[in-house]
Amino acid sequence: MTTRKQYFFRSMAILAIFCLICVIYLGRLFFIQISGRENEFDTGTSTRKVTVQAVRGEIYDRNGHALVTNRYTYDLTLQYASLASSGIRQSNYTCLSALSALDANDEAQKHVEKFFPFEGAYPYYTFSSAAHDPDSIVCYRLQKVLNTVGIDTDADEKKIADYYVKTYDLLATDANGNRLFDDDQIDRLIRLRYDMDAVGFKSSGEYTLAEDVSLGVITHVKESALVGATFRVNAERVYNYPGYASHILGTIGPIYSEEWDYYNEQGYQMNAVVGKSGCEFAFEQYLRGSDGQLLIEEDSAGNVVNVTVLKAPVAGNDVYLTIDIDLQIAAEDGLRENVEYVVNRPATAGDSCQSGAAVVMDPNTFDILAIASYPSYDLGLYHEDYDTLAKDPANPLFNRALAGLYAPGSTFKPGVAVAALLEGVTTAQEQIVCTGSYNRYSPSINCVPHDFYTQVDIREAVAHSCNSFFCEIGYRMGIEKMNEYMAQFGFGASTGIELGSKTGVLASPAYRLQTHGAPWTEGLTLQAAIGQSDNLASPLQLACYISTLVGGGSRYSAHLLDSVYAFGSDSPSYVYESSDDTLLGSITIPPYILSAVKDGMKDVIPANATLSSFFSDIPVTVIGKTGTAQTGATDDNALFVCAAPYDNPEIVISVVLEQGANGYYAGYTADHILEKYYGVE
Repeated sequence: MTTRKQYFFRSMAILAIFCLICVIYLGRLFFIQISGRENEFDTGTSTRKVTVQAVRGEIYDRNGHALVTNRYTYDLTLQYASLASSGIRQSNYTCLSALSALDANDEAQKHVEKFFPFEGAYPYYTFSSAAHDPDSIVCYRLQKVLNTVGIDTDADEKKIADYYVKTYDLLATDANGNRLFDDDQIDRLIRLRYDMDAVGFKSSGEYTLAEDVSLGVITHVKESALVGATFRVNAERVYNYPGYASHILGTIGPIYSEEWDYYNEQGYQMNAVVGKSGCEFAFEQYLRGSDGQLLIEEDSAGNVVNVTVLKAPVAGNDVYLTIDIDLQIAAEDGLRENVEYVVNRPATAGDSCQSGAAVVMDPNTFDILAIASYPSYDLGLYHEDYDTLAKDPANPLFNRALAGLYAPGSTFKPGVAVAALLEGVTTAQEQIVCTGSYNRYSPSINCVPHDFYTQVDIREAVAHSCNSFFCEIGYRMGIEKMNEYMAQFGFGASTGIELGSKTGVLASPAYRLQTHGAPWTEGLTLQAAIGQSDNLASPLQLACYISTLVGGGSRYSAHLLDSVYAFGSDSPSYVYESSDDTLLGSITIPPYILSAVKDGMKDVIPANATLSSFFSDIPVTVIGKTGTAQTGATDDNALFVCAAPYDNPEIVISVVLEQGANGYYAGYTADHILEKYYGVE
């Protein structure tokens, strides 16, 4: 965990320096998130309870690479109670000095006037076009302000400006009769005071003057000892691999009203930030910290005279995922390039391909090494781009790897082969005649073309995806018996992943009757045996299925959680381990049966020129299976599953290309991932 330690010590060094600067320059506690205050005024002093927001835990990959970290920003704020108690003259001084602090540090643009209704400068104001537009927010806020302060809603510019000049004594003079404020300063104060009214400063108690200010602004404000000016700390998530793993990591956000009862019972503050999707949501219990609380006592000048720690904050835990970010990048880049490869093929098949998904898994532990869905998006721009993303017909927000359901097609056949051998309806040596189509029922089912139409054993049937062979053994087994085995491979069942995923469909008479209102026919059994009919699976389910098969029959929960570390600790407080509790299904596959099926999968790549070219540089033997599943759309879906190495598989990959035309095209992404895994340059 060297990378983790380096990052931790670097963070601690930055924090120590920052705290030292706070002590020397600030003189007040501001490394806090104010979420509530109780003011009690007596002889010049006041107390308030301040919530100290806990640091949210960060997210790392399995190798300690930081995926999601925290960046702290500081907002310059004005406190209504302090300003009101300090008097008009002092509050004007505070406002102007705070604006001057921004000017002095070239950050004036960070103060944004959202609702000011005038154009020009004092005393020559004219209403802006927005102020006259009844549908604009500026006009709406103007009417609200006028009603609040008691001015006629049809008042002209001068009357409104005069109200602020009089209310805040902006034409005040000193003992010698000299004005305290020039026209430019009056203009700035009118603008600021109006904006405060427009956002409801009095009722909210806090006004954000500028967001994400620099240390220079902080120092300037604190050295000026401005009564009522303070700082609010904000923690925002930083995504260290922009555009990657977005569907996995997820988002954070405020607690919505309909969620408040739940989070209130969990001890959250109303203004807390919580996980909304992905790992941020799934692992909220680890990532969230425990907020602290201080009792602050201030004198009438706003100086802190006493601080009592009522409850110390506890930082959230760091979460380590099973994801390997290098494989994640390879999977996402591979998918994007794969779609381009299919679309740009000389043949017209595949022209409609624009999306896909891939899952990478360790078949021994069911650790998920990568989850890729294409097209994707950048989490750092999620809120900014949400409207565009939500309207995109390619649906980049949809996680196809977990929620996309596809007919497995011929990738289903290795599992059916195992079932047939276990059930004894065929043997590894039996040869079944293939004439190019299977005609037991009408309509007949055509066989995938290959160089011979003759007697085919189970190894050849898997290698060449012979429909005739699998229709025959499907007929021999029947749908109920076949489903008993295929259910143990995870079809139609939960994967157990923490993010949740679709369970898919295992074709059956009951499902057909429920969804189609029609009885099951024997012809549908044949379709089911070749991965069609009503069979549907997600890319994650396909990865779990192949992992179960090559692992000898034990199907565990797929998972993303690797371990949890308390903040500042080098020892994990939790480590995920597969156990009987995570065993979702089991089917005992004897070695001779497993070898027969794996041998067929081993022959898949050499039997196809395109696949052979893809995997030519992989230094181990890769076993796989293609699938070309009918969709009724312009092109069929392309599927490819594989595992490597042959003898003791340690990596499993599933790929789906929507309307990718040919199953072997999907081998491109798998090869890209294996090249990264095996260090092929």
